[in-house]
Amino acid sequence: MNLCIDIGNTRTKVAVFDSDGSLVKLIIREDYTSGKLDKVLKKYEIENVIVSSVRKKQGKYKRMLGNKVKTFVELSHETPIPVKNLYHTPETLGKDRLAGVVGAFYLFPGSDALVVDAGTCITYDIIDSNGNYFGGSILPGIEMRFKSLNTFTARLPLVHRDVLDSHIGDTTLTSIQTGIQFGVVYEMKGFIAKYRENYPDIRVLVTGGDASFFESQMENQIFAVPDLVLMGLNQILNYNVNINKAE
Repeated sequence: MNLCIDIGNTRTKVAVFDSDGSLVKLIIREDYTSGKLDKVLKKYEIENVIVSSVRKKQGKYKRMLGNKVKTFVELSHETPIPVKNLYHTPETLGKDRLAGVVGAFYLFPGSDALVVDAGTCITYDIIDSNGNYFGGSILPGIEMRFKSLNTFTARLPLVHRDVLDSHIGDTTLTSIQTGIQFGVVYEMKGFIAKYRENYPDIRVLVTGGDASFFESQMENQIFAVPDLVLMGLNQILNYNVNINKAE
């Protein structure tokens, strides 16, 4: 079995995958101590581990797990991957973005795909049908936009996402909500339309904490894949395991 650890800006996800790529267990917490990881190792026969972090390097996981498994991978720009990375500054590329496009290529081989990760930030990343990853865009996430209006103005309140009945805000609170919530949807529609000029049959996959919001707003234009980054990490791990076996 494989253990995939995805350390994001606000949350850490730990997933156990079976040998056929099936997700066996998913745990989401803010952090993982050695004791918590030991429980996972005792419950499941973990042979291989991959760690991906958008924060600083996570050496503690190698110290915790490195001598307990056959293969340990800390994802970096030097890690072998099953797609071609054409990003001009790979050392600055967020590991979650890279894992997301690998996951998309695994789910839809031979298809062009646009991966939208809607979390703390909203990222758009394009991979073509031949497995060429080109890059994309980074924008503030929904909650970040709410916080910025409160932080950088004198009187606007801090509000949060809600279910809205109208596109017209009739209070300051609902004006902020309509502006941000519908604004990100129109933004997404614009990105998708632009990509479809060059990739008419592109598949749009949305993941991250706000994926369900976009899925409800975009009808049948997108596929919500909550565990896409973890799926991609699992594929990168398997790719490295096979390289090690071949050596």
